[in-house]
Amino acid sequence: MNKKEKQRLNKLIKTINDNTKNFYKIGYALREIKDKNFYLKLCPNFEKFCQTYLGISRAYAYRQIAASKTMDNLLPIVDIQINEAQIRPLTRLEPDKQKLAWNYAIDRAKAEDRKLTYRDVNDAVKIISKNKQSRPESTKKTKGLVNIDLVSKDFKKANDIFFKEIKKTLKNNSTEKKIIIVSLKTLIKYVKSYE
Repeated sequence: MNKKEKQRLNKLIKTINDNTKNFYKIGYALREIKDKNFYLKLCPNFEKFCQTYLGISRAYAYRQIAASKTMDNLLPIVDIQINEAQIRPLTRLEPDKQKLAWNYAIDRAKAEDRKLTYRDVNDAVKIISKNKQSRPESTKKTKGLVNIDLVSKDFKKANDIFFKEIKKTLKNNSTEKKIIIVSLKTLIKYVKSYE
């Protein structure tokens, strides 16, 4: 290990020791130590390095690494104080599904006017995992629609009202289909403007 690598390793170890409450900084530092193989100059494996130099278990280290990777994925949408336990369930999902589950969990907590909990995130992960594994074939009527289990209660209620009104309008021929389609396209543009 050259002098520059040794200085960097010492700085990373200090970051881990100084930030015992900040899972992101710990995980990020552990990722660099592992990815750059800094530990190999001091120990035969990552587990031994974690035990000897950091006083942490291999499992704890990998949880922190996974949580920091997940946090990197969520950074553009995270705007609340969170802890590693809240992020942990998301590590079981693919990155694009993590964002969906995170938003669902936040919407659920906001709809009930309370703080986000581990249970909110874990329930969202279960819903998304269940839908990923056992999604039935779409019918012609519902093809392309988002599974309604993945949205907040308020959105579901508004969505149900919206579709009832469209169905009623189409049945009564009170509005031309073209106008409804233009309105839906405008709605889509509005939603996309938030991306």
